[in-house]
Amino acid sequence: MKKLFLVALLLGMGVFSAFAQKGTKERIKVHSTALEGNLIGDPADRDVTVYLPPSYASNPDSRYPVLYMLHGFTDTDSQWFGWEEHWINLQTVIEQFLADGLSKEMIVVMPNAYNSFKGSMYASSVTIGDWETFVTKELVTYIDSHYRTIPTKESRGLAGHSMGGYGTLRLGMKNPEVYSAIYALSPCCMDGGASTNPELMKKLETLTPDQLQETSFFEIAALATSAAFAPNPSNAPLYLDLPAKNGEPNQEVINKIIANRTLNFVDQYILNLKKLKAIGMDAGLQDQGISASTKKLHELLEAYQIPYQYESYEGDHLNRIAERIQIKALPFFSENLVFQAPTAAEIIENGGTGRYPAIMTSAPTLPTHTLFQPQELVKFGSNNKLPIIAWGNGACFDSPWEHVNFLNEVASHGFLVIAIGTMPKQTELRSKSHKLLDAIDWAIAQNADPKSPYYQKIDIKNIAVSGMSCGGLQALEVAGDPRITTLGVFNSGVLGNGGGMPGMPQVTKSQLQKIHTPTLYLLGGESDIAYGNGMDDFKQINHVPVFVANLDVGHGGTYGQPYGGEFAKVATQWYKWQLKGDQVAGKLFTGKTPGLGQSAGWVYEKKKLD
Repeated sequence: MKKLFLVALLLGMGVFSAFAQKGTKERIKVHSTALEGNLIGDPADRDVTVYLPPSYASNPDSRYPVLYMLHGFTDTDSQWFGWEEHWINLQTVIEQFLADGLSKEMIVVMPNAYNSFKGSMYASSVTIGDWETFVTKELVTYIDSHYRTIPTKESRGLAGHSMGGYGTLRLGMKNPEVYSAIYALSPCCMDGGASTNPELMKKLETLTPDQLQETSFFEIAALATSAAFAPNPSNAPLYLDLPAKNGEPNQEVINKIIANRTLNFVDQYILNLKKLKAIGMDAGLQDQGISASTKKLHELLEAYQIPYQYESYEGDHLNRIAERIQIKALPFFSENLVFQAPTAAEIIENGGTGRYPAIMTSAPTLPTHTLFQPQELVKFGSNNKLPIIAWGNGACFDSPWEHVNFLNEVASHGFLVIAIGTMPKQTELRSKSHKLLDAIDWAIAQNADPKSPYYQKIDIKNIAVSGMSCGGLQALEVAGDPRITTLGVFNSGVLGNGGGMPGMPQVTKSQLQKIHTPTLYLLGGESDIAYGNGMDDFKQINHVPVFVANLDVGHGGTYGQPYGGEFAKVATQWYKWQLKGDQVAGKLFTGKTPGLGQSAGWVYEKKKLD
């Protein structure tokens, strides 16, 4: 007991490192075609440190998001990851963060950008090579092909400190198709001019490549800046132009350098910045120059109404970076990256019984959901489009594992079903109702995108939101969305005063008044724990057409039966009627004696459907 108390005490005090499970790190070589032939002669085989989280080895089926970290000027990946002495050990920072229970696990990758000039600026020039392509394309492709990543932009982040912060902003705003979230720590080089100090320039003009390692910080910084932004293939041996020559300022070179200051080119990439899911940045108040320029960027993003996270804090350029990564940057990515792998394509029950054999799949642009859709999208177009059905799962699981037969069967009748979560079953994860609206947003965007396989194939004017049990409450929570055409609430109903299990939507009976569409309730009879709530909902809904049907199968419905059983048959007919205008299907629910009343075991009530 005393031992357990001690552990609890240490946990409460934040002393986790002794109990934290360790990940592994490895330093690899990655060849870059983009860096081949650089004029300064730096190697195209680059060192890269890869940190693999604690569960990577023990869970061989798991996939992970990737955070790409960029180090600062004169630094290396080796120094940052403790391969040699330095001021930070990123592995320790990550594992303290994991031990604090603030994050899910992710792969962290840092390329070594230390070159002949002690830093690449993560730029592109003939002198140093095309670092932009190496970091954003070649390195990402290599990591995705050699490690178990989630290879989508939604699961890919970019962060860096100082020169790495500059690189984060530069590469992030240029490549929103590669990263979804970026965080710049104390980013350098955002504004200001170029040094033309005569003594400095005179010394730099005489340097040769073998003297570069002996230069001072400011000397090599000036050379690195010119190598990145003012390359000159005719000016051996350093192949760059300085901002002054023979004691006179060279305005052309100065202009090139100034043009690459972040605040001077960010306006060109505002539309790209709006494509990023999340932007974060911070700087210490005592970090001279950088604090002021970061504040300027904060004000600019605010003026453009771009969502972002910004914080200034008591500190200088180095003294609190490990802490900032642990308590700010890593939680930022833990919140904004997608940690679930997209669902692998699979044919369920031979595709279903409908006219359009279906498939369970996912889309790289929506890795948080599972799709059920006809296998041959070519059959859909101007006169035959796919209505949308957004689906919430039982227990608000972030996986539709309970409902695949049901959802696949519905899709086989010519619907695009977008279910919250990914496969396989992940019962420890719960979803939020907004994911139903995310599904709708995505489908509408895909229909408008000429590059999408769904282009002009989706019926964006006919949209259903449905769900089972807790997922039914999610559907009710978003039922007021004006884009919704019909609502399906299955084995569910609003609890009298809200509440319920932890994580359930806190929906009250007043929410029923926001329903503005025809609504179908399917319940499992009196043995269904949701029976009382669902029937009470039906009694209180008097302003829209509503149909409630009961089959004595209990709370589990028939979702897991072949082809979704009776619940799939009834739901499909409702969707055909409401979303496709199929009047024959509608006869199951209308008239003095609806067709469902003639089906064995079903008991129904209806309002406003005659």
